[in-house]
Amino acid sequence: MKSDESVADELLKGKTMKIYWYLLSHGQAGIREIQKSLSIPSSSTVSYHMNKLVNAGLVTQDIKSDKYLIKEEVKTGVLGLYIKFGKVLIPRMFFYLSFSLTFFFLTLLLIITQTSPLRLEDILFLVFSIIVSIIFCFEAIKTYQMKPL
Repeated sequence: MKSDESVADELLKGKTMKIYWYLLSHGQAGIREIQKSLSIPSSSTVSYHMNKLVNAGLVTQDIKSDKYLIKEEVKTGVLGLYIKFGKVLIPRMFFYLSFSLTFFFLTLLLIITQTSPLRLEDILFLVFSIIVSIIFCFEAIKTYQMKPL
């Protein structure tokens, strides 16, 4: 028997991943709404992929409104690189970048306001902070570009 994670890895590819991502970022949606938003030519194609998600237990259908919504969030593949806040999906690297930039600016502020002469340790720490911030910025951009939509 396959684990839930390996089933999700196999299932969440191509259009199925785009539809799942759309539902993650919009909360709920109907088949026609997804079709128009993702520019999928046929509503039956959306319905096919939606049925795959429903059968896997990741999505459920609200019978009253005829809309689909996320039943279970999975963190597999590119989804593991994102954190969800409400309906917004943010790359995890963004938080590391924010922390390193805050640290850099606080260090810069301390160096500027100190009355003693600039020390080698201060310069090295500033250079290290800049390098770390650049790396996190590059990774955050790269992760953002990997998103399905």
